[in-house]
Amino acid sequence: MKKFVLITLMIGFAGYSLFAGNENTKTHKLYPRPPIYGIPAKTLPAGKFIYRSYFTFANYTQMLSKQSGEMVSLPEGMRFQNYSFTPKLRYGLTNKLTLIANFPFYYKHFDNEGTFKTGVGIGDVILAGLYRFYFNKQKKLLFSALLFTKYPTGKSTALSSDELPLGTGSFDAGLAVLPEKQFGKLDVRGAAFYIFRSKNRSDVKLGNVQLYYITGAYNFTRNIIAEGTLLHKTTGININAENTEIPNTNIGLTQLILGMQFRLAPTFLLQVAVPVTLAAKNLPFSSPYEGWAGIFLLL
Repeated sequence: MKKFVLITLMIGFAGYSLFAGNENTKTHKLYPRPPIYGIPAKTLPAGKFIYRSYFTFANYTQMLSKQSGEMVSLPEGMRFQNYSFTPKLRYGLTNKLTLIANFPFYYKHFDNEGTFKTGVGIGDVILAGLYRFYFNKQKKLLFSALLFTKYPTGKSTALSSDELPLGTGSFDAGLAVLPEKQFGKLDVRGAAFYIFRSKNRSDVKLGNVQLYYITGAYNFTRNIIAEGTLLHKTTGININAENTEIPNTNIGLTQLILGMQFRLAPTFLLQVAVPVTLAAKNLPFSSPYEGWAGIFLLL
């Protein structure tokens, strides 16, 4: 019932926003409304720079049961919390090409009846290039392509008995297509990713990733923006060094990400979001709800 209500609210929000966006497009000048989740199809003007950063928090309440292959509640006495802080930098190399760099930092804490494990430090760094290949100014429609790379900078091997991994240990590369359409006060964005993952430092070939999302961002006022994203992500099954499939490693995740942005200055915004997990498959740990908060600054 909870999933049905959430999906219904999402559809209703999108329908209302489409109607409202078409009803009256003669509004005051609209400043940038960057996405809370995902990458915008809009590239930056040459020489422009964006700083974004996010703090996230997850208190995991479920884990994958190795016996049943199902997600079950954490046993009594087990606690697992994950904090992250990610600076995200973007620079307009040309009007059509934007360079992107993300540097995540983690603090993880696991407690199993007094047995503690922690993970502190940098995670896997992401470098990417966003290229705008189609733009129709009159229809306010554009398409961009993204070349995505991820590097195994987060510690994942040679862990001590009280350490948690901070990365996957694999080099990843992929492509994405990102369409975006504006309807007055409403932006509708989407993305389709395919990411190839290599063997990690334990000689395990990680399954490739497919990721899709659609987002609606609506200006209720010039300074208040509501956003909703429906996200679906799957990964292929992992294969070990003996070329054998590892059971229960093909992950699936569906989330509804609800967010708000508050504009403090024309190009400075505060952003908050609550990702709600609608479905999860084979995640080592998961939580029905998480918390995100961040800032956006265009220079």
